[in-house]
Amino acid sequence: MKFYHFILAGAFLASCSSGGNHADYATNLAWVQSAFAAHENEDIETWAAHFADNLEHESPVYGGGIIDLTEQKEQIRIYHETFDDITFTEGVWLPGVDPETGLPDGSVRCYGKWTSTFVPSGKTAILNAYHYFSFTDGKISQSGDFFDFGGLMDAVAPDVTTFVAAHDVQDASAWMASWMPGAADYETFKAMGVSARLFQSADPSNSNGTAVLFDVTDVAAFGAYTSSPEGAASAEKAGVKMNTLEFYKEQTP
Repeated sequence: MKFYHFILAGAFLASCSSGGNHADYATNLAWVQSAFAAHENEDIETWAAHFADNLEHESPVYGGGIIDLTEQKEQIRIYHETFDDITFTEGVWLPGVDPETGLPDGSVRCYGKWTSTFVPSGKTAILNAYHYFSFTDGKISQSGDFFDFGGLMDAVAPDVTTFVAAHDVQDASAWMASWMPGAADYETFKAMGVSARLFQSADPSNSNGTAVLFDVTDVAAFGAYTSSPEGAASAEKAGVKMNTLEFYKEQTP
């Protein structure tokens, strides 16, 4: 027992003599900061070169769990495609410790703030985050991101206006088929950034009573199309009885 205490005391003194950090900490810190710089520059290959092939990464996506380098690289690729002006500020860099001994092990931890611009909406994202990085043979072999991913996407999502189009149709099954991926109505509205949810009357005697709930990001484009001869022709082709068509716009109390 005394010998064990002597070893721990010696390790503690050694850590004090190196400023309280592991001998590899300064090198590893610079390596992580280099990876961050590559991420800010949207240089995915340089970013990926900082990680071991057998990386185990803790994803911030709900239910994502531990993912590998290929999956992590795909998440970063999507991030680079949809966000611009990526910047890390207010960084607080800390040495990590071995969970069993409590002594510095060369790993790197950090808190900070990521800012970026979400391309589809032009909105600025401000994200507080925590990250950890552990090393094997000079590369990051374990890492983790902790931030509110769902909150981030909600905050930067394009503003949406909801409309409901209620109408009768010639045949509900044929009308619904016009909203399947690849069909004209589906592709036309998708190209405008419009999502649609379909409804059919719950009254068995009125099975051709239908409605569509539209979530619209570009109200001007949506209005121009739905009020145009082309929009009317498309609706009629899908079997909409135009004399029954009514539009409703969501109102905020």
